[in-house]
Amino acid sequence: MKFVENEHTRLLGNAMDAYTLRQRMTTTNIANMDNPEYNRVGVSFEEELQDAEGRNLDQINAEVVEHEQRPVMEDEMMEMADTQIRVQLVTRSLRHNFNMLRSSITGRAH
Repeated sequence: MKFVENEHTRLLGNAMDAYTLRQRMTTTNIANMDNPEYNRVGVSFEEELQDAEGRNLDQINAEVVEHEQRPVMEDEMMEMADTQIRVQLVTRSLRHNFNMLRSSITGRAH
């Protein structure tokens, strides 16, 4: 349905995909913490969004980035908490968007 899907909802969907990938990479970092040859991996999404000048925002996707340092447990736990907060914000934004759509269709606030 085209009236439900727009640039905003596609961007939020891409953000949710990015945060899912980030959580996966964070758990991978934690799982490989004792591996001396393992380098930390992260997910670049917000950086891509900031550099999106002149591009459609809904075409911004996450990228996995390998860093040259080993993972640190405290940093990984902070990354996980930060990502969870971002997921909650995206979820609220999507909920608000769909509540507004429902209100405009039915003519009533929920």
